[in-house]
Amino acid sequence: MLALVGLLNVANVQQASAYETPFYFHNYRELSISLGQLEFGGFQVSSIETDPSSTSARAYADVTPDQPSGEGSRPTLSALIYVSGQQSGYAAVVAWFTRPFTIGVSLDGDVVMHVWMSSNDGVWPWEGSEYFMGIGDYSPGPTAPLTILWTYTSNAVAGNVFTNSPAEYTVSLHLSQHEFQSGSMLMFFAGAASKKQGYQFTVYFDSLSWSSRAEIPADPSLTVPEFDNLVIIVVVAMTLIPPFRNRLESDRHGKDFRNTR
Repeated sequence: MLALVGLLNVANVQQASAYETPFYFHNYRELSISLGQLEFGGFQVSSIETDPSSTSARAYADVTPDQPSGEGSRPTLSALIYVSGQQSGYAAVVAWFTRPFTIGVSLDGDVVMHVWMSSNDGVWPWEGSEYFMGIGDYSPGPTAPLTILWTYTSNAVAGNVFTNSPAEYTVSLHLSQHEFQSGSMLMFFAGAASKKQGYQFTVYFDSLSWSSRAEIPADPSLTVPEFDNLVIIVVVAMTLIPPFRNRLESDRHGKDFRNTR
């Protein structure tokens, strides 16, 4: 069960009841954020700058329980951020964050992410591609602002990992009693990587047809008004998942889940 521990204006710690509440990724505005150099799982990523004009790292706000009502957004990204490690490649990403927590919050359990993506880019078999999703803890500050909590990476395929038309990609990611400090933010991210520099794919969200979202087991009553004050979402972009890594474990459906802390 995913527990949201602590409510505004309550002195003692409380645990929320568990109901699956979807939080939708919207495009109300874009953000520019700088992330420091990152290293995890034996791979390194150079400093990342998110900007509305970037084709490889984009940032959007907000994520809320409100269902999308517009035509949606569909940014096309180019895998231009170099990722090094056991094997090298290029990646691009879109990520979504909560607004800063006003008090400490403990999360424990599964978060189910649904992201719509597609690509009609030509990819040679030896270039390959794969997609990824994940969760992180972002704490604005001068040093080490980001901690990756859990990541999922699909099996690498020879060619293009996506279909030509938009399709929904779903993964279940786990948080194990992680403590978010006051001022930090919960981050969701998704993207793709390839050995082909400039590999292009499209991410779809903020639409009833393409309802990219994260399902969090939280009491929906907390969204009005207490949960809105505690967890309304802002979006930030980053690129972290290197392509073609070894799979560490599989669930009963054959998916790979790894805790990268």
